[in-house]
Amino acid sequence: MKTGMIIILFFAITIEIIACHKKTIPEVTTRTNFPPAPKTPKLPENSPEAIAAGKTLFDTRCNRCHDLKDPKEYTSEHWTTVLQNMVPKAKLNDEQAKEVTSYVMANSKK
Repeated sequence: MKTGMIIILFFAITIEIIACHKKTIPEVTTRTNFPPAPKTPKLPENSPEAIAAGKTLFDTRCNRCHDLKDPKEYTSEHWTTVLQNMVPKAKLNDEQAKEVTSYVMANSKK
C-alpha cells in the first residue's frame, strides 16, 4: 500500500510539473512592410463615366432601403440636402459619393 501511494504521489507531482512548465512559443515573424493597395482610378467629376458609375450606385445602394426616386423629380438644391443625409447611411466612400452626386445633379430638375 505504501508503494502504491508513492507511485500515485510521483505521478501527481510529475503531472503538476508538466502542467506548470513554461511552454515555448514559436516566434512568428510578421511582415511590416505591406505593399500599398492599388488605387482605383478616380473619375473626373461630371464625366460620362462618373455619371454612369453614379447611376449604378444609385440603383443598387439606394434601392436597398427604399424605393428609388427619379432624380428629375427634385431640384439640385433638394438633392444636396438629401445626399448629405443619405450618403453616410448608405456607407458610401468619398469617390462613390461624388459619383452618385454627379448622376443625381446631371439628371435633376432644372
